[in-house]
Amino acid sequence: MTTCDAPAMARIHVSMSFMVAVRTCGLVPYLEGLELQDQAAREVRGGAIDGVLLAIRHPPVITLGRRTCPGDVFVERWARRAMGVELFHVDRGGGATFHYPGQAVVYPVLNLRRLGLCVPTLLAAIAEAVHEIVAGRGALPGYWDPARPGYYIGGAKVASVGVHVAGDVTTHGVALNVASGYDGFGLIAPCRERGLRVTSLCDCLGIAQDPDEIAVELAQGIQRRIPEKSPRYREVDT
Repeated sequence: MTTCDAPAMARIHVSMSFMVAVRTCGLVPYLEGLELQDQAAREVRGGAIDGVLLAIRHPPVITLGRRTCPGDVFVERWARRAMGVELFHVDRGGGATFHYPGQAVVYPVLNLRRLGLCVPTLLAAIAEAVHEIVAGRGALPGYWDPARPGYYIGGAKVASVGVHVAGDVTTHGVALNVASGYDGFGLIAPCRERGLRVTSLCDCLGIAQDPDEIAVELAQGIQRRIPEKSPRYREVDT
């Protein structure tokens, strides 16, 4: 069974009624990432925990959301396979996107009802967490566009978001381009936008960044922003 390790001294918010944890997974094949989400969703639905934030990265892979059109993938199957790029149809919203090892991904697997959340609230938490990372590193001014869900710097997309909700539990999430290697976006019409410009945090800053560290930082940023049912909570270290 695929597992994720909790990072040392991970912050887990605990109250009388809920708990949300961050789990660090590192570089994981996409299919195993889906299995990790399913595993976390079973825990959440079973009441063992109210939410899990998976901080993860993937080898090169194209994923196709429910709104993807046949013409949104520009490369033939044989050519894609020769490049070592996998492809999966998934149940999240949105169109096609691309994941690669230099990208920080967070999958919030949350019980919206128990946490008192709704999808717009979760998306707002994700947007604020991404902005905190970008602005905190001195990148060019960026903005979140709810009409074209994602974060943009200078008109180029640096983060994408897409979630799925089933039985009050969310899966899928947000991907932030940290390092180079995002040329695979040229194989698709990202989020059904042909010619969409894409960038990375490293390109904007001109200095290297660690995608694993940023994935954990992003997960913790979302974790801090999850509204609690009760204002009373405490932090414990694991």
